[in-house]
Amino acid sequence: MTLRGPTIWAGALGLAGLTIAAALIFQDTIVRFLISPKTPFQIAAPPPPPDYGARGAWAAWPERAADRGQADIFYVHSTTHYSSKSWNASIDDEAASHILKETALPNEAGPFVGLGPIYGPRYRQATLFAFFTHKFDGVAARRFAYQDISRAFQTFLREIDGERPIVLVGYGQGGLEVLRLLEEFFQHDEDLRSRLAAAYVIGQATPMRLFQTQLKETPPCDGPNSVRCVISYIDYEPRFDEEMERARHRSMTWTADGDLAASAGAPLLCVNPLSWTMTETHVGPESHIGAASATGIGFGKKPPSVNHALGARCVNGILVVDPPAQDYLRRRAWFGFKWRAQNFNLFYFDLAADARRRVAALSARLEEESKYLDPIEKTIDLRESPINKVPHP
Repeated sequence: MTLRGPTIWAGALGLAGLTIAAALIFQDTIVRFLISPKTPFQIAAPPPPPDYGARGAWAAWPERAADRGQADIFYVHSTTHYSSKSWNASIDDEAASHILKETALPNEAGPFVGLGPIYGPRYRQATLFAFFTHKFDGVAARRFAYQDISRAFQTFLREIDGERPIVLVGYGQGGLEVLRLLEEFFQHDEDLRSRLAAAYVIGQATPMRLFQTQLKETPPCDGPNSVRCVISYIDYEPRFDEEMERARHRSMTWTADGDLAASAGAPLLCVNPLSWTMTETHVGPESHIGAASATGIGFGKKPPSVNHALGARCVNGILVVDPPAQDYLRRRAWFGFKWRAQNFNLFYFDLAADARRRVAALSARLEEESKYLDPIEKTIDLRESPINKVPHP
């Protein structure tokens, strides 16, 4: 009888331990269940469309007209809506807007501050769960989000100088939208395409087959001085092997008819941001310019640089990075945080230097091209003079 109390406590502790263990084992399944919208997309009322003529529809907008820089940057943020309340977020959703302002914007668009005006639209982004399903609801939510980005980009084109270099930047869901922008606006517009310094598609699978089909006019960037090309990588530490496989086989990207299809193991573009090449050779930390955590410092402010923090190599289309010594630069694994907007950018200063270099290279090329007429593609041999001589009187 005297042992009954301790026995009950031991049993309770054992049950609690089993519960915690089960929660840890099935944490990803639990998170996906909790963030899954319960109302089908077809019958859910969509949020009102943004008015891109109003400042409130933009997360980033140049405040000073005189601050022109060297290029115009169009930035599309990653997923910041993790709620199960809707398939697509309103642009004034409080929680999503807070994450956008405090985390996504400073870490993702921050490297491009100082290069030129940054235009970053708010959009009716698909909720996080949409990226874990290939069913109609998730696909429709992603297609729906692009409608806003397309309209925002048209506003961007009306605002900017029609002769300056353009830089496209997209992270995660934003990278998916940038791939579609490249197809819709750049493939059939030679003038616009000539002004593209580079498109940065980060954290989004970019199948190599796109460059033989929808994106055949904008090739991968195959070196640090390439312009009018696409840079893409998905970075993970080695311990995230399941996420790497998900990216290789379950990621979705655009089809020629504007639908979405899974990557299904197709080769992916991986440009190593330490060498800016597609080689699978490991590049050591001596080539790493600097990582940063810009979360909470305010957009436009320069964060401290963590130099030579890691090496990286491309492995079957995924950028596998050496785990940084700094704990705050490591991706969190617990309860879905690995899928959220990261509170750091491992290649913050590498991206900043690369963008400046490519814009300078494109500016020089545009200036050189403006000096010369287009070459004559075909010559014609004239056998007889077409000139009729005036007869003598």
